Amino acid sequence: MTSRRAPMPLLSAMAATLLFAAIAHLSWAPSGPGFSAVLAALFGDGDALDRQIVLQLRLPRLLVAVFGGASLGLAGTVMQASFRNPLASPDVVGTAAGSAFGGAVAIAAGYAASSVFAAPVAALFSAVLVTTLVFAFAGTGPRFSVAGLLLAGVALNTLVGALTTFVVTFTVDNYSASSSVLFWLMGGLDAQDWSKAAITLGGFCAFGLPLAVRSRQLDLLTLSEESAWSLGLDVVNARRWLLWFACGLTAATVANTGGITFLGLVVPHLARLLVGPAHRVLLPASALLGAVVLLLADLLCRGLPIANLRLGVVTSLLGAPYFLYLLARHRRGEAMR
Repeated sequence: MTSRRAPMPLLSAMAATLLFAAIAHLSWAPSGPGFSAVLAALFGDGDALDRQIVLQLRLPRLLVAVFGGASLGLAGTVMQASFRNPLASPDVVGTAAGSAFGGAVAIAAGYAASSVFAAPVAALFSAVLVTTLVFAFAGTGPRFSVAGLLLAGVALNTLVGALTTFVVTFTVDNYSASSSVLFWLMGGLDAQDWSKAAITLGGFCAFGLPLAVRSRQLDLLTLSEESAWSLGLDVVNARRWLLWFACGLTAATVANTGGITFLGLVVPHLARLLVGPAHRVLLPASALLGAVVLLLADLLCRGLPIANLRLGVVTSLLGAPYFLYLLARHRRGEAMR
């Protein structure tokens, strides 16, 4: 395929698409300042109210969408390579559910209202805890079974989902707390501010940028374990570090956006179709495509005439059919791209 022999033009096209999507996301809304007013606000001119809307509401929301989508795209790419399984993603192995549970507890207990760092810290701690339990329950020695890890992830995903439901029912008598938890679990980019944008950006930099020097490790992990070991890769140590990076990317995003499902599953497949399997190119492609998809999904939420349409619902409606398609291909034994 030509696209796989010439990835740089495709990456440039993705970057341009992201730029146009960002301009549309920043400029379009059912009400409020349009493109010219947004441009003036960004340069410090224009109406004071327009500057307040653009700089304090729309711009932080844009940054969370861009770096959150990029983080989930990277996390899914890392997990699919680490598990050598096209169905692996933060949603499937329980990492996203762990993050959601930690954030839900922080919100329900009132800690999130008192500190902007409460939900991210709780989400990261819970994500790491769930991932550690997945490794412990899969306990198959130094060369662990990928199937065992996936099964343990599904089991923990179910358990943590039940605990999250318990948190919601526990706060049902407190309308304010229960509604906050429910809306957060359904995902969304409303009520973003600069502190949340900084946390999302910080998570992307801390856990995403180190992946740039680990692309060869990801390439080797897609081979058989024997081949990876023979080529000098410490498979266990490399996989462990890569999965911790995926946990951090997921937690830093979910803590601010709530439940954004299927993006980490679908985006790596779409990027792989465009640029091929080499992670030197696949990683930036997944980050760019993840940002574009989340921006467009949020634009769809704002554009459809449906009150309180949540972002997690939109990504689920877009991603679930593709997941079923992947599952059908997997069951037929077809080679996954």
